[in-house]
Amino acid sequence: MSVKMQDIITALENLAPLHIAEDWDNVGLILGRRQTDVSKVLLALDATDEIVGEAIKLGCEAIITHHPPIFKPITRINDDNARGIRFLTLIERGMAVYACHTNLDSCIGGINDMLFDILELANKEYICESKPDVFAARAGLLTKGMTLEGFANFVKKRLNLPFASFVGDADAKVHKVGILGGAGSDIKFFRGALKAGCDTFVTADIRYIPALQAQDLGLNLVEATHYGSEIIFADGIKKYLGQHLPNLEVFVSNVNGQPFKGV
Repeated sequence: MSVKMQDIITALENLAPLHIAEDWDNVGLILGRRQTDVSKVLLALDATDEIVGEAIKLGCEAIITHHPPIFKPITRINDDNARGIRFLTLIERGMAVYACHTNLDSCIGGINDMLFDILELANKEYICESKPDVFAARAGLLTKGMTLEGFANFVKKRLNLPFASFVGDADAKVHKVGILGGAGSDIKFFRGALKAGCDTFVTADIRYIPALQAQDLGLNLVEATHYGSEIIFADGIKKYLGQHLPNLEVFVSNVNGQPFKGV
C-alpha cells in the first residue's frame, strides 16, 4: 500500500501551515514530485549523506526533515562537491525531500509543545509572538521544586543530552520556564520570556555574549543543544502520520546526528 507524496504534504501542512513559518525560512516540498507514490518515509533532522543512505537501505521514497537542505538559492547541482552529489543521488532515485521547520516549531502540537510535555511543565502559555497569532516559544510552571543545577540535569535526562550546561546561580530556585527549541539565544526571546514572568529559559546555541546578556537581565539559561531540542519532532510526527495516513510506513532515523559529544 502507498500514498501520494501530496497526501503526506497535506497532512503535514494541516498540522504546520507554511504561512506561519518565519519569512527567512524555506519550508515545504524541497525536492521531488507531488504525485510520487510513497510507501515508506524516513524522519530525520537533516538530509545528510548518512540519512540518505539509510533511506535508500530502508527502501524509502521520501525523507521528511526539520531543517531544509536548501536555505539560499543554489546555482548548480553537479558532482563537484558532496552536497551536489547528495542532491543528484536523491534526484536519480526519484526521492522526495520535505522540510517542516519554523512552521513546525510554532504550530499547535509542534516541537515547542512537544518540549513542553517532555519537560513536564504545566499551565502552558504562548509567548514571543513572531507574527499575528504565531508564537515562537512556550512558557509553563515546573511541577516539582528544583534548583537551576537540578533542572539542567533534568533537561539533560529528559532530552537524552550528552551534557548539561546552564547560565545562572546553580542553587537558584526554578519556578517558571520558557522554552524554544533550536537556536533561541537572541535577546528578543530572553525579553519575551521575562515579560511572561519566566525565571529560566531553555533553548539552544547559547553563545558567550548572549549568556552575558541573560545574566544582566536576570534570566537563567539551560542549553538543550540544537539537535537535542529538535530531534524530538521525529517521534511526534511518526505518531501523527500514523493516525492520519495508516497505509504509510514511517521510520525514525537511527543515525545520531548530534555533532557534540560528552565525556
